[in-house]
Amino acid sequence: MQFASEEAMSDLDKIDNFASAMIKAATIDDLLWSIAKTIGETLAFDDCVIYLKKGNTLQQKAAFGVKNPECRQLLNEIEINLSEGIVGYVAQTGIAEIIPNTQNDKRYIWDEFSGQSELTVPVLYEGETIAIIDTESATLDYYTEEDMRLLQVIAKIASPRIVSAITCSQLHQAKKQLKESNMQLEFTISQLKQNQETLVHSEKMASVGLLAAGIAHEINNPLGFSLSNMSVMADYVREIKNVNNRSMSCKVMEENSKSHISSNEYQMMLEDMRCIVLETTDGLIRIKNIVADLCGYVRTEEKQHDYFDVNEAVRASANLLRGEIKGHCQLDLQLEAMPLLYGVSGKINQVIMNVLHNAIQASPDESIVKIKSYSNNSEVVIEISGSGIAAENLKDIFTPFYTTKSVGQGTGLGLFICYKIIKEEYNGDIRVVSSNENGTTFSITIPLPHSEQATLKVG
Repeated sequence: MQFASEEAMSDLDKIDNFASAMIKAATIDDLLWSIAKTIGETLAFDDCVIYLKKGNTLQQKAAFGVKNPECRQLLNEIEINLSEGIVGYVAQTGIAEIIPNTQNDKRYIWDEFSGQSELTVPVLYEGETIAIIDTESATLDYYTEEDMRLLQVIAKIASPRIVSAITCSQLHQAKKQLKESNMQLEFTISQLKQNQETLVHSEKMASVGLLAAGIAHEINNPLGFSLSNMSVMADYVREIKNVNNRSMSCKVMEENSKSHISSNEYQMMLEDMRCIVLETTDGLIRIKNIVADLCGYVRTEEKQHDYFDVNEAVRASANLLRGEIKGHCQLDLQLEAMPLLYGVSGKINQVIMNVLHNAIQASPDESIVKIKSYSNNSEVVIEISGSGIAAENLKDIFTPFYTTKSVGQGTGLGLFICYKIIKEEYNGDIRVVSSNENGTTFSITIPLPHSEQATLKVG
């Protein structure tokens, strides 16, 4: 290929220099400064300023010459409305202009460098102005039509590159904001998790408060007869010692002593002692079990996942609620052989305790509350049945802070927390059906773990 003239080759070299400089620019700032510097140096203009359009304004972003006394610094950076100045007019019309004498143009905005002539070219993308290349010279009538055409070619080359750089900058900013948002979200989730654990424990402690009176009564009863029995036991022991002492003091046991030891009264006392020991032991075991079940229910540090028997959770809840049940209603347990579940047993204890406690409280005197457990190949089911719940209350039963109890009798969080535990932590389900004829049944369904370690446990 041969060029028509040396001047044409010179223009191509200028464009080549400009394009090469643009390729090396990594960011929008690098690009705009590169455009200003390359134009100023290659075309030997006194001053070159790059404006970027933002809304209804033009913002100075880069410069070469008087406006740029130091590397990448703008002297008195200004922002121009689209209705102001020569650059604003060119941005609106999208048509390049040569101003031979700026002193004769009322649109000219005086700045640090008051040029005698000006060449302003819009950078267009899809018919819209996205930037302005504004150059000034200290010489009157400095710019030619050839200068304008050359600068317009440069603007066309720069246009897609500027759009691409802006898009990359926006993507980078969006990525940065997304990362910050994710970090904030992770922190928020962590806080919510902590708050949820606190909420669960608060509801658990509220339940403990409601159970305390019944548990105290249950503990006092076996303690009372155990202490009374032990007092009688002490009298018996003294009497046995007296008999033995008399027997031991005789070299040959007298007939009357033999008669005393073999008497029905003495033999009945020995048998009664045996019964007292058994009864006392049973009472103390009951106390131990109640305290152990209560401690297991309120324990907060239990985080370890392990295999457990859900029937044990049912029995523990029934044991803790013995005081609520006695003299009020009957508890019918129908517990089948169950596979072991995997998780934190204390959470399931809390669910069963809450639902069972609600069923007992809602049941009239001399009614029956039933608990049934069974399993199939994929899940275990615990059904707790009691008196009916009004139909208008069913839709809100798992809503937080909803309660039909009197003020101070319930927080409205119990069933909501039960729902979250079963649905979110065990990927199970908790449903309720109610009718006037059949009462209310809560059905708790928990998937079985996919492990051969889930062995069968006798109910």
